[in-house]
Amino acid sequence: MKRVFFIISYLIIAVALYSAASFYFNYDFCHTMVAEDGPLENLTALGLLLISVLFAIRLFKQYKDRNKLWVALSLIIIIGTFFGFGEEISWGQRIFSVETKGFFAQHNFQGETNLHNLEIGGVNLNKLIFSTGLVVVFGTYFVLTLLLYNKWPFFTRTIDLWGIPVPKIKYSVLILVCTAIVLLIPERRIWELWEAIFVTVLLLVFIDPYNSKEALLS
Repeated sequence: MKRVFFIISYLIIAVALYSAASFYFNYDFCHTMVAEDGPLENLTALGLLLISVLFAIRLFKQYKDRNKLWVALSLIIIIGTFFGFGEEISWGQRIFSVETKGFFAQHNFQGETNLHNLEIGGVNLNKLIFSTGLVVVFGTYFVLTLLLYNKWPFFTRTIDLWGIPVPKIKYSVLILVCTAIVLLIPERRIWELWEAIFVTVLLLVFIDPYNSKEALLS
């Protein structure tokens, strides 16, 4: 099972990078891949759902042997990634052809029933929280966590207490290289592509973390 996840994950990353490169020689293909409700957005949603399900399975199997902080973090990740999944598909709005009404019709700049495309008082929540905020948090996670885990005993104990999966250096390098490539593409929706890569790499980290005890799949 673990091998299957690896193969699928690296295939998704390869397709995403090919899609980025295709901006220069086959723009129609690139545009199709990053379009609203396009393949890469759906892969992002699927990746978030998989993370939520795998954490839920691990929580069900291990909660009796773990501390309350570990359980709390697991629940936060399960809820958070499922929320991300719902947001990516606008909570099934387009699937079930549900019309946007009321508050969301007034404040959602894409006319969708979700939070991450809201604009309130001139503030774009997607850019403020779901882009800038997450980039800072997870940029720090991929760049510093392994270093601090190996060098700072207090940090190590805290990570182990909460059961946070630590990214191996190869995954940190992978996300940094992919981010650098994406930054070279002058396409407005290219971040849909980056989100698919990011979620896929995050899934790889959770399946194959440096602290193997926290792996979602044994």
